[in-house]
Amino acid sequence: MRAVEQGDTAEHRSEGHSFFHDPATRAIQERFVEFAKRDLPQLRLVLRSSSDASQRTLAAQVLGYAVDKQAVVENLVHAMSDPSEAVRNNAMRALLVFADTAPSASRTIPRIPSEPFIELLSSLVWSDRNKASGALMALSASRDPDLLARLRKDALTPLVEMARWNSAGHALSAFIILGRIAGYSDDAARDLWDHGKREDVIEAAIKGQ
Repeated sequence: MRAVEQGDTAEHRSEGHSFFHDPATRAIQERFVEFAKRDLPQLRLVLRSSSDASQRTLAAQVLGYAVDKQAVVENLVHAMSDPSEAVRNNAMRALLVFADTAPSASRTIPRIPSEPFIELLSSLVWSDRNKASGALMALSASRDPDLLARLRKDALTPLVEMARWNSAGHALSAFIILGRIAGYSDDAARDLWDHGKREDVIEAAIKGQ
């Protein structure tokens, strides 16, 4: 929160987990890497079984720093159905950052199922919808035709609603997804967004153009 208040919100995600630019925050996050390596079985157990939602919330956050991201995807996806909003939020954020991994010779992008995120686009809880749209923006970056078809079929209504939100920062993810559904390049969609022509993209997605 101190970093946010100071305007220092930059973070590095290419390794598949978040490292903030802010030195104090990053020092804590670097310890998460150590904890995830040392305590992986215990973190999984806490996330699935603890009766304390705050413990499950922290376990979801730290599991996002596991060396083998693919190995914890199932745990985090399961946590997306947790009764606690905070647990679901941390699990989805970890998976969202996984999807932003920069591939390299020694690092691949984890395989993350899209269906749980599509379901949460219709949640009554704002944070569910916000994180789900962010994750689906990352997952749809490759423009996989099967995923775009599923989004059109199962999530068009909530995406349109979200793309019309008054908070531009929170509406953008849904808007970009609709642009991809409608066949716009991301650059073209953002140009229309910048020129106040949000509805052009939304209507094109609705009409299937």
